[in-house]
Amino acid sequence: MRTGLQCPHCRQPINAADEVCEECGAVLTPPAAAGGRTGAAPAVARPVQAATAGGTCPNCQAPVAAGAEICEACGVVLATTGNVRVYSQTAPALRADECPQCRGPRTVAERFCRRCGANYTTSLGGLAPSAPVMPLNALPADTVLAGKYRVVKAIGAGGMGAVYLAEDCVLKRPVVIKALLQSDDPAAVAQAVQEREFLASIKHTNIVAIYDFITVGADGYIVMEYVQGKTLYEIMEDHGGPLPVSEAVSYILAILPAFTYLTKLGLVYCDFKPQNVMLEILKDGSRVVKLIDLGTVIHWTPKPEAIYGTEGYYAPEAIQAPSPRTDLYTICRALALMVTWLDLDNPPFGMPPAEYYKAFRDYPVLYRLLVKGTHTTAGRRFNTAEELGEQLAGVQRLIAGGTPGVPVSSRLFNSAGLTTTGKLGLRGEPVLDESDAALDLLRVGDQALRGGNLTAAVGYYHQALGANPKSLDAHLRLAEIAIEGGKFTEALAQVTQMQRTAPGHWKVAWYTGRLLEAQGDLSAAAESYSDLLADLPGELPPQVALARVRARQGDHSGAVALYTAVLKADPGSTETILGLTEALLALDRFDEAAEVLGRINEAAAKYIDAQLLLCHLFLVRMVPLTAANVSRAAQAIGYLEGRTEDPRYYLARGEVYRRARDLARAGRLPTTTTLVGVPDTAGDTLGSAAEAAYVQYLRRAANPPDREQIVRRRFAVAPWRLW
Repeated sequence: MRTGLQCPHCRQPINAADEVCEECGAVLTPPAAAGGRTGAAPAVARPVQAATAGGTCPNCQAPVAAGAEICEACGVVLATTGNVRVYSQTAPALRADECPQCRGPRTVAERFCRRCGANYTTSLGGLAPSAPVMPLNALPADTVLAGKYRVVKAIGAGGMGAVYLAEDCVLKRPVVIKALLQSDDPAAVAQAVQEREFLASIKHTNIVAIYDFITVGADGYIVMEYVQGKTLYEIMEDHGGPLPVSEAVSYILAILPAFTYLTKLGLVYCDFKPQNVMLEILKDGSRVVKLIDLGTVIHWTPKPEAIYGTEGYYAPEAIQAPSPRTDLYTICRALALMVTWLDLDNPPFGMPPAEYYKAFRDYPVLYRLLVKGTHTTAGRRFNTAEELGEQLAGVQRLIAGGTPGVPVSSRLFNSAGLTTTGKLGLRGEPVLDESDAALDLLRVGDQALRGGNLTAAVGYYHQALGANPKSLDAHLRLAEIAIEGGKFTEALAQVTQMQRTAPGHWKVAWYTGRLLEAQGDLSAAAESYSDLLADLPGELPPQVALARVRARQGDHSGAVALYTAVLKADPGSTETILGLTEALLALDRFDEAAEVLGRINEAAAKYIDAQLLLCHLFLVRMVPLTAANVSRAAQAIGYLEGRTEDPRYYLARGEVYRRARDLARAGRLPTTTTLVGVPDTAGDTLGSAAEAAYVQYLRRAANPPDREQIVRRRFAVAPWRLW
């Protein structure tokens, strides 16, 4: 690597021969300067930036040369309009052997540009057809192709030409016929058909099926499945604006498996946009989304011969190096359009400020995902369709809400049922790396950790390091145990070592936040958790951790907002309910706290804690004490009868009846009041019930610090006491 040579956009080191920055994806060498490589320019669908005669790039403000078509810093196309490239008056005159759209080489006999798909039969750029040809849309109704496909009507236009609805006369089903290539050279047609025949191997529920390839003289056609329905773009138009966020997200989640499949086949779709996805409603009422245009699909290769895309959707580096990862970028841009009707020119890459659009303001979690998915630095985006889908599914839960009784699963964090609570609350254990050579030892170590046997856990983790000294999970689990034991220097050593070994890894960020939180550096911990939320927008543990830190900082309103969002996504999260309750109590929002506590399921591990907290809330926190609140407290304690022998239960029971007795003696307990656990509300009845509960507490509690106080209360309420 040459010393001092840097990417002009992100300033990271590059090689002299690099055409695309590996770090940020910026195009380093304009296609014109790269020897006119075939297919370097994408097929454009709308303008991105105004033409420039020199000065600065309108996107990134980097200097650009006069007449430049592409910014060297960010890759933005500087001069396009519609499907025709705009050239300045100083540009060289168009030659007869050049495509009027992309200026690629043109063969006189061909009717279409093999590079960008331009139709030579129209007067693009003032260039007349090279020879008399039949108009492209010249297949009249009832024309029969290949002896079995009868044309019904033209239904649209594609990049290569007209699209027809036809009938398969043999199988008696509707099909779509799309012009693949039309040329006066039959050999060129045959070659084009052969080049696209790989599409017939694509078989997926969410991708339109390819049935046949046919040639008719000098014309080539592709026969496809007929998908009846509307494109997502048409649905947006019918809606009269952006789609509801949850609906748009559901469409994207449904189409992502198609991209996982294409990646496994080594294919790149290139041109994802709402116009290329159709929603089909089947006869049984089920709905399916399908990619309907495979004309832009290419083999994933370092230097493809043809590159397609639509400006405003494709990633900066896709203009020279399209890949499955650039497909994910286009998906995120398309989703942004669907929920905001985004101005694709402003900006042409990335995301605009959140305040520009209501959907981004209302759903910051979605905005975080889109910012990550379209990040300037290519290495900081999503790597796979599965990864994007997992985070987007989490975002959907945060937006639309989870299902009560259905636990939230995560590929990154172990479920709450498998983890334990430490000094910082629920540990939120990151899942183990299945490819770790020491996986078996790590699993045994985790079992010891969850069982509270920290000594054994440390031993197993050290054995794991013996099997794999670079084990990220072993080092970070040791850091977790050190944090639990207050050995912060030891924990810092483990985390720092992993920061050097795996910089930027989300697991390192997670344990860094936990260490900072344990040390009391709450501002730094909050920053670490916030960064993690930006990287993992659909995960709940980082949001719970940030809420916990906000509460410790005294920002109880911020904690309530975070806890509420998590609880919407995971209604059964006891840890979240208790955290939200504490934050609400700190804000004196007692009725809300009581309502939230009431959501804890009877089967939850902390159901007893919740009922005891409810009792305390009604008896102590809500002032002045009322008969209604005493009754609610008695009901909360009544739910625990026969469920527990916890001393705290008996103490709370005694407090309920003692406070009820006090109200009765003061004449503030109506005679119509009924309390769970006692036959009536007479003073002696309540006193006896309170005394019996205190006796049970004193028997079960081992040397409680409040023993003397409770003994005094017992004698104070005893009905046999002489006054």
